[in-house]
Amino acid sequence: MIKGFGILEMLIALSLGLGVLTVIIAHSAETGKVAKKIIGNQERLEAIFHTVDTIKSDLNKCGMRLQEARQFFNIPFFASAAGSFSCEYGLADELLLENAVRGQQTLKVAQNDFFKKDKAILIYNLAEGAWELNEIKDCLAGVLVLKSALQNDFVRNSPVVILKKVEYRYYPAQRTLKRKADRGNFQPLLEEVSDFYVTFFPDANSVLYRIEVNKKEQIRGYIFLLNLV
Repeated sequence: MIKGFGILEMLIALSLGLGVLTVIIAHSAETGKVAKKIIGNQERLEAIFHTVDTIKSDLNKCGMRLQEARQFFNIPFFASAAGSFSCEYGLADELLLENAVRGQQTLKVAQNDFFKKDKAILIYNLAEGAWELNEIKDCLAGVLVLKSALQNDFVRNSPVVILKKVEYRYYPAQRTLKRKADRGNFQPLLEEVSDFYVTFFPDANSVLYRIEVNKKEQIRGYIFLLNLV
């Protein structure tokens, strides 16, 4: 005669089953934590790589299309302070198609898609040793309407350079490094930043920067500003 399970056997079986189930649940929870940590680390590394690439790209462009003007007029296109730096470069350039005189508020240039409303421009005249910054109020079929009247005379073929300015700033309270382009707002570039500093070496035209993340990982970069040489 086949006997069924006794109460003792059933209790033992239930205990074993609950033990196995507990192990499975604990393992699944731990696996989920590990997977979440791995994904978080990967996302942080991707954000760091993106930040480094963006900084390199901006610094490598610093002074681009502005070498001639800087050589003759010593215009600063890079500036740094505690936890921040800014740099400027030229997006495009055109030559004046006709003379422009002091007090004038228009410039005649060839049409160029980079010349847009609210963009900053640099105008200079090597022969007269004159230069000035201005902004575009409007574009009308190759005629740039300026926000301010010209302070100098500029002869035909004087260069007009459209400028782009980028700024980086560290916000310690938010533990965030942010970037701003032209007149836009500062946008988060990297979070969990515990320190950020930049040092400019004018004799070597080079920049040393360091980013510290979570007081653990440190990323350093040393970049020559080749366009400022």
